[in-house]
Amino acid sequence: MELVVAKVLCLLGVFALMLAGILVPVRLMIQVDYEKAERYRKALALCNSFGGGVFLATCFNALLPAVRDKVDEVLHLVTITTDYPLAETMMMLGFFLTVFVEQAVLTFKKEKPSFIDLETFNAGGSEAGSDSEYDTPFISPTRGSPVGRHHHHGHHHGHLSPTELARAGPLRLASLVLALSAHSVFEGLALGLQEDGAKLGSLFLGVGIHETLAAVALGVSVAKAALPMRDAIKLGVTVSLMIPIGIGLGMCINSAQNLAGSIASVVLQGLAAGTFLFVTFFEILSRELEDKHDRLLKVLFLILGYGVLAGLMLIKW
Repeated sequence: MELVVAKVLCLLGVFALMLAGILVPVRLMIQVDYEKAERYRKALALCNSFGGGVFLATCFNALLPAVRDKVDEVLHLVTITTDYPLAETMMMLGFFLTVFVEQAVLTFKKEKPSFIDLETFNAGGSEAGSDSEYDTPFISPTRGSPVGRHHHHGHHHGHLSPTELARAGPLRLASLVLALSAHSVFEGLALGLQEDGAKLGSLFLGVGIHETLAAVALGVSVAKAALPMRDAIKLGVTVSLMIPIGIGLGMCINSAQNLAGSIASVVLQGLAAGTFLFVTFFEILSRELEDKHDRLLKVLFLILGYGVLAGLMLIKW
């Protein structure tokens, strides 16, 4: 019962953090100068690196051992003995599935330019152009300004602005957000399926850091687009619901105390572990470490993030 309450609190906590991360910049209508923008960009890059270490520990210190234990439990139930690394294989299947979904979305976007600008959902930190989650500016570039020259480096891949996105119909908006944040649902599933309090706490920390940073960056993009608060709330609520949906699905699956429920739980936990692997290496580390600024400091924060999460695993929640 205590674990169920903790999961509900995680659900509400992640939803609140993401919604606040999106709406606070819209409310404040962020306008900063070049020097402040550089400081914010550096701070967020270090936070991303710290979050990368947290996700690394979450994947290998929390999720993978949990999947291995669950695999052993299911194999015992079906009286099968094998030395094959099933947990690791399921994790890699989840990794490949996440890569496939992202690349399928990007391919579809390039065939239909009006689909969506993935940069809308980016979290700032890297200067290199990319289609993934970590490339949002903190200030609007002006013509001929050093800021404009600094940022225009391979961005603007699509043609759908935050304004167009927010004003899409409810079903259209939900489908776009789901396609762009499918891995968020799996992050939520990992939380909802977790059966150990200590691992749940560490998972919540990792997911909370990552998704809050992404939400803040989305909020900055929405603020720059000068969306009305009503449209921003509609967009923010839809995006913020992705992880709670995953948590709810995971809790429903866990409530099925039978063999089918156990098999579904272990498979989904394995796939979720692969999602964490994807986010760590493709969306955090690759974006931050390819940037020439503060490389060693980022590595230090990466190690620090891993150490903090690994240390928290010693605490019995």
